[in-house]
Amino acid sequence: MKDYHINKNTLALFPLGKKKTIIYENHDCYIVDKRISKVMDENCRFNGSSLEGRAKGTQNMVGTSYKAPIIVSEDELIIFFPTCSPRLKDCAWINLENIDNIAKVEDRCSIKFNNDESLEVDTSYRSINNQFLKSLSLKNSFKKRKK
Repeated sequence: MKDYHINKNTLALFPLGKKKTIIYENHDCYIVDKRISKVMDENCRFNGSSLEGRAKGTQNMVGTSYKAPIIVSEDELIIFFPTCSPRLKDCAWINLENIDNIAKVEDRCSIKFNNDESLEVDTSYRSINNQFLKSLSLKNSFKKRKK
């Protein structure tokens, strides 16, 4: 697959090697022949801004600049957060709205989604939970501005 449009059913994006991305959507997964940062940037640009611009928007709204969650689509209020610094090659992106539960699994974290699918990430529970809370803060701030 060459392109992918992030939507409400997108669960997560994970890097697959250096130049591919695996995308989990509902009960399916797709492989896109692009770096994860390119997939995220193209989707942000499709919705009116770059990935960098979206990160700056988050900083303006909630003051978060490190591992900032981003609003991929304002119309559909699709918010993703990174599992680590987006500059790192193993950074994955998780869709806030599809998370049902976050659980600690030894030194890793398991994310259960609303469709009963689960994915493990090589990130601590504390870090993922913190990212989840930052994303909720961004969502609330955005909703208040729209009123």
